[in-house]
Amino acid sequence: MLSQAALVRHPDDVRIWTLRGMAMAGTGNLASAITAYRRALNLVPAYLPALEGAAQSEFQMGRGAARPYLLKVLAQRPEDPTSHGMLGVLDYKKGDCTNAVKHFEEAAGVIAKQPTALTGYGSCLAALKRDDDAAAVFASVLALDPTRKEARYNLALAEWNAHHAEEALVTLQPLVETASVDEDASMLAVEILESKDDTPHAVELLHKLILAAPKDVDAYLQFALMSFDHTSPQVGIDIVNAGLTQLPREPRLYLVRGILRTQFGEFARAADDFEIAGRIDPRLSFLGVVEGLVKSQQQRSAEALSEFRTAAKAHPNDAYTQYLLAEALQGLGKGEGSPEYEETVTAATRAVKLDPRLVAAHDLLGSIYLQNGQNDLAIKHSRDALAVDSTDQQAVYHLILALRKTDQKDQVPALLKRLVELRANSGAEHSKNRYRLYEPQAPAATTSPSAP
Repeated sequence: MLSQAALVRHPDDVRIWTLRGMAMAGTGNLASAITAYRRALNLVPAYLPALEGAAQSEFQMGRGAARPYLLKVLAQRPEDPTSHGMLGVLDYKKGDCTNAVKHFEEAAGVIAKQPTALTGYGSCLAALKRDDDAAAVFASVLALDPTRKEARYNLALAEWNAHHAEEALVTLQPLVETASVDEDASMLAVEILESKDDTPHAVELLHKLILAAPKDVDAYLQFALMSFDHTSPQVGIDIVNAGLTQLPREPRLYLVRGILRTQFGEFARAADDFEIAGRIDPRLSFLGVVEGLVKSQQQRSAEALSEFRTAAKAHPNDAYTQYLLAEALQGLGKGEGSPEYEETVTAATRAVKLDPRLVAAHDLLGSIYLQNGQNDLAIKHSRDALAVDSTDQQAVYHLILALRKTDQKDQVPALLKRLVELRANSGAEHSKNRYRLYEPQAPAATTSPSAP
């Protein structure tokens, strides 16, 4: 390589090291390129072409190490759109949408043809509740490639969140009016149709979805909840029964059937359904089920669990830190008698002692004790949670299951009515939270740095 020969003669020439970095980057050898750029910057720390090259190569490798180089570039060229674009992507990836949006705005011209960066931009605007702005950005993504279903879905969701239901349905039309059913788009269209009181078309679309994907539990759940909202419990029960022929071990179906049975006043049968659901999955969240069953955010990797343990040790008197450790441990699914189980109970118990008003920790202990047949303790923690938050559906659900196994069964019908009322009151509030944007799949490409 010419640069190698030149470096033999001029080992301290910053320009040659930078050219070598560019040559390496051009062949895809990014690690060697970064090494060359670093050698250049050791010689002249503020050398702009080397800073740009190092930033570009680190960014292409998907590493946050690009950030300090980008900041140094902006110190010399504050309006450089390429650097702003890369910083926008990095901030988006770490969840800092406020700063990501600022950088994306400065990089508008550079990212205008980059779907990945634009998708990150739109996602951050949506996270900041700037739904009209998000819709405009997602429209740009779709215009770049009208065949991308993810772009179409994101645009429709942003339009709906911006209260443009008709536009959202038009956007979804190519996805829902095809021979092959798109499950995500169909479910979103059903929700939008129902929000417009167009129940017949929503039901028609759900029927189509269930026929095309008979094991899609979300379709059965949505149908059941629509039946509940329209006081048509038998229709919903029939659909759930059909779903149970396909998914006989799906606890969420038993829960929604129990909800529907309360509309008939069949409280004993409803409680039976809740009991079955609890046996299949003792950690099932009632609110999560009726709103789409959000999976526990604490089902983490071993590395993350280690971080929780470290944090709990460093902050032994912080109740929420202890609770987070307990929930992360519960996600391991270890049974009574295991060291992890004992650690879970210890952390959760410490959390409620430190903060008796920490409802989530009481709910967690209620679930643990219910699962292990310690009904009196499950009842205690469920009542403690309700004393703080009378609308805690999880606590009411645990209380129902625990009381069924005691001599206090007479309290169950009233609690069932209360649970269903809470669900009805919270349904609309949580509805849109079930839907999530498709996220960017890879870092955005950016303009290559200029030669020295």
